[in-house]
Amino acid sequence: MYFDETAWVAIAFLLFFVLVWKKSKKAILSLLDERSSLIEKELNEAKSLKEEALEELRLALQNQKNVSDEAENLIKNAKETAKKIQEEANLKSLEMIKRKEEQARQKILSLESEAIKKIKEITSSIVIESSKIYIKQKLDNKENINLISKSSNEIKSSIIK
Repeated sequence: MYFDETAWVAIAFLLFFVLVWKKSKKAILSLLDERSSLIEKELNEAKSLKEEALEELRLALQNQKNVSDEAENLIKNAKETAKKIQEEANLKSLEMIKRKEEQARQKILSLESEAIKKIKEITSSIVIESSKIYIKQKLDNKENINLISKSSNEIKSSIIK
């Protein structure tokens, strides 16, 4: 049995790998085990990060819903407050209008009574003057003075009341 050189190289190559495998089997398997455990550890960490991210997302969505609800409540309260303010403003406006109308009515009544008083005064002055003239023309002097003073006192007292 004669082997040529290539066969011896192949046998030597195989023996080399068998010996290297026997010697390095533990090291290679331990490296692969370490790599496997490292990958498993990273996968577990990725899962926990994913769970944390999902929890944060859930919390963010819940916060967003709470903020939306709060904003809707604020808008609702603002509308109610605006409505109340408008109603109060309308009531105050009506009260102010009524007060102004009452003031105008009082002023009109006051001016009316003043006008009537002045008309009475003017009328009484005219009556007195015309009476004086009439009496001077129709009665004598002594009777005139008596009658004029008596009449003017009566007219003044009736007008002032």
